[in-house]
Amino acid sequence: MQRLTRRERVLVAVWLALGVLLWNGVYDMTLGKGIKEYLFRSALHDAGRGPQVTIPSVLDPFVFDALWVSTFWASLVMLAGLVTIRTLRRNDGSR
Repeated sequence: MQRLTRRERVLVAVWLALGVLLWNGVYDMTLGKGIKEYLFRSALHDAGRGPQVTIPSVLDPFVFDALWVSTFWASLVMLAGLVTIRTLRRNDGSR
């Protein structure tokens, strides 16, 4: 197994940072939907139009979805980045 060149190490760091940022963004967006849902159901209860809800009863499914969806997309992007780096390494080595 060959050591990574400086350029490849920088590319791995960039893809890793992109994956972390993507994970955080997708997690935040999905959890934001859950918070809005809780606030909506709470407002319905305050208006006498719905049952009382607790934060965990509404947010737990959203937290579960946020973890899986954000991990899926971040992993997919990381995989694409690492495949790209490996492909570039093969192409550089054949010259």
